[in-house]
Amino acid sequence: MEAERPVSSHVHTNFESVASGFTETASDYEDAVRFNIEGAQRLALTIPPGRYQDVLDVGCGTGWATQAVIDRFRPARITGVDPAEGMLEQFQAKLGGIEGVEVTLSQTDVESMPVAEESFDLVICSMAYHWFPRKWEAARAMARALRPGGVIAILMSGRGGEQAYRDVISNIEPINYRWVGAFDGNLRSIPEMEDYLVQAGLDPIDIWTETRVRHTSVEAYMERMRVVAGHMIGDQSEAEVAEYVDKIEAKLRELSGPRGWRYEFVKLFAIARKPEATTG
Repeated sequence: MEAERPVSSHVHTNFESVASGFTETASDYEDAVRFNIEGAQRLALTIPPGRYQDVLDVGCGTGWATQAVIDRFRPARITGVDPAEGMLEQFQAKLGGIEGVEVTLSQTDVESMPVAEESFDLVICSMAYHWFPRKWEAARAMARALRPGGVIAILMSGRGGEQAYRDVISNIEPINYRWVGAFDGNLRSIPEMEDYLVQAGLDPIDIWTETRVRHTSVEAYMERMRVVAGHMIGDQSEAEVAEYVDKIEAKLRELSGPRGWRYEFVKLFAIARKPEATTG
């Protein structure tokens, strides 16, 4: 087995920043990202039929992906891992008391999961993979947790989404390069996801994207950005952040039409299986 490699302090800092941001917004999360909940439900419907008694939810958040899996497969045991304490509190309050389903939660990141190798029939990761700073390592960590023949199901943000918003913030001066660059660091394509899975020793079953055109109010859009990615704006003071956000809002209002702010969102779905163990 490959020796474990130390996780750099930069990676720890990244995880901590993401975890802190999502803990702060956990109570507002589901109201702001209802489309993600629907995406997780579609992800669960595309998992191959089977008996999945032991399920690992990586970046489990408030538990909407777990809920979708429970609704379809009724597993006996669910393990949820997430670095954000606030998210786990929401998860426990919502799903911790479901009769017949044993729930175990752990506050940790994907590379440090305290789970035994080859102990899960299904690993799900819904709208968390794009936040992992080392995506090949994340895929390997999840693959190690799968039993031979087990399935992994991933939903994340795909390349090409949010371009209208990116165009706006690319021209808000002084340019916030961290915020602009966050999209390139997070969004991924079908070939990139295929590479993560194959390099982790998994056999892709299906990888695809959905592009949705949406219209919403500027207020609702900015609330969504605050909840899911406010921690990426940077280390400015509260006053500097407020000034920056005000400039963005003003530009979005200027560009909005009769139906509000128009944007495109791309979701990337991936289903893969761990090969069965060979004998001989």
